[in-house]
Amino acid sequence: MGFIKRFVVGLIVIVILVILGLGYLGFVPGVSKILGSDKPRNLGITYTAADLKSITSKNHVQRIVLESAPDIKSSFVLKGTQAINNVFTDKEITARLGQESDWLFNPFTNVQVKIGKDGTVEASGVVRVDRLRGYAEATGVSSQEIEAISKGMDKYKVPRISFPAYVKGSLSIENNKLNIDLSELYIGKIPVAKALYGQAKSAFEGFVYERLTSGGYGSLYIKSLSFSNGKMNFSGNIPKVITTTKTVLNDQ
Repeated sequence: MGFIKRFVVGLIVIVILVILGLGYLGFVPGVSKILGSDKPRNLGITYTAADLKSITSKNHVQRIVLESAPDIKSSFVLKGTQAINNVFTDKEITARLGQESDWLFNPFTNVQVKIGKDGTVEASGVVRVDRLRGYAEATGVSSQEIEAISKGMDKYKVPRISFPAYVKGSLSIENNKLNIDLSELYIGKIPVAKALYGQAKSAFEGFVYERLTSGGYGSLYIKSLSFSNGKMNFSGNIPKVITTTKTVLNDQ
């Protein structure tokens, strides 16, 4: 489901902000040397074809995968709208995220999501920094914002590499407004000081609200999203059809 991707990518944005902070403090370049691992943390979440079939029957989203698109914006297209009010397991969410591996601008791979009985959420995966610019353009981020992000990454020498990340915390969304509190954040095996990502909380929540209301994600509207008893509860509107492509003919 589109909103699941928004959730995980949102956490990735926090990771990127932290890397910029590390760069400012002098830890970059050399990120690859301090990560300590090139594989994401195993949360013990595995899924089967039955989990993928289950979430597909719940969200009723049709996925279309094409070989190529004429340009970046055409590589990710959302159409239609439908109301949904349902509950999803962490295995179903992980299965759905695994479907995104065929989109060339998917900014994360090998993702696992684990939901605790108390509603705590854990997520791990590999962040593809080299795909973030394409992802941003495909989902409607303005050229000015993309350029600012690119210049920031160049300024602090953030390498266009893949790196593993792990986050743990709590979050909820009401009427597209996010409230998130992280208790742990790791880049590779290196724990990140809470002060670094704590300072970004307000700005990040505002950024997510702006993105959710920008129209870049089609008809997506999150009336309510919460986690409890090992499951995710979602109420709102989502697209009916998601079309992605494996390549683009013009990536400029």
